[in-house]
Amino acid sequence: MKKITLLFLTLIAFTFGYAQETISFEAAEGYTLGDINTQNGWTTTGTGPGTFVTNQVVSNEQATDGTNSLKIVQETAFPGQSSAIVGGFYNYAVPVPQDGSVFSADMRITLQSANSSNFIFGIVNLTAGSFIAWLEFDFGGNIFVLVDDGLGTVVRNDTGVSWSQDTWYNVRMEIAASTITFYVDDVLVSTGTVIIPDAVEQVRFSHDNFEGDAFIDNFRTNDEDLSVNEFDTNAFTHFYNKNSKTLELSSSQTALTNIQIFDVLGKRILNSSLTGNDATVNTANFKDGIYIARVATAQGAETIKFLKN
Repeated sequence: MKKITLLFLTLIAFTFGYAQETISFEAAEGYTLGDINTQNGWTTTGTGPGTFVTNQVVSNEQATDGTNSLKIVQETAFPGQSSAIVGGFYNYAVPVPQDGSVFSADMRITLQSANSSNFIFGIVNLTAGSFIAWLEFDFGGNIFVLVDDGLGTVVRNDTGVSWSQDTWYNVRMEIAASTITFYVDDVLVSTGTVIIPDAVEQVRFSHDNFEGDAFIDNFRTNDEDLSVNEFDTNAFTHFYNKNSKTLELSSSQTALTNIQIFDVLGKRILNSSLTGNDATVNTANFKDGIYIARVATAQGAETIKFLKN
């Protein structure tokens, strides 16, 4: 069957600034049950000039906060799509600067099968006409993260984390300078480098229009602390020893508990427990290049970069 092309809407970019809010789709926030399109800054996928899909709705079937949530579903008037372009899109009245930003939501997906949709939670820069990054629940039960390299290539990485249907998950993206980190239920699952500049102008909850539904609730923008808020950077030091090919770590106030190391494409290549205040991590088997390490203590975590050569 020939696919009917649905439109990736290009909207007007707004004045840059700061945003902080939580949306749980409740009546007290000005939401009503039914089509999300045009409600409080939300829009849906276009089907032609001035027309939109109609089944992406505010629902009272499931919720983690209050009684309502956003439900994104298959639009049966159209076939399955080659990418996740069907859904509900939130447009910031004031775009969110990337550095120091946090985006999170609770997500629950009802079907995991060969005929079900891939569902994504993505952040978009409309001025550049591109996704910045997104987190994907694929139909096979795996969670992927994707980052646009700014050169027309999307880097897609398997986090190694699986999901189960009819289960709520909290997903979160944090951006600090050019580094983006992805979390599922407060566990770091991947990290990458942000290329698309400037600001987040839109958030998308969408799918590729096959079977199954997803519920989204407690959608937050900069309305929670960064995961590293308790980490005392003055008490932590690191040093890459070129001669011994080791990464040396030291925390003077609290014991080290874990280290995860990712390559520049966001693929995790090491996940190891640590004990004590000092640690030596052997990188002799790593290829030469830049790596990102996430070092955790009981008080929080720190993300560092190092060059293995």
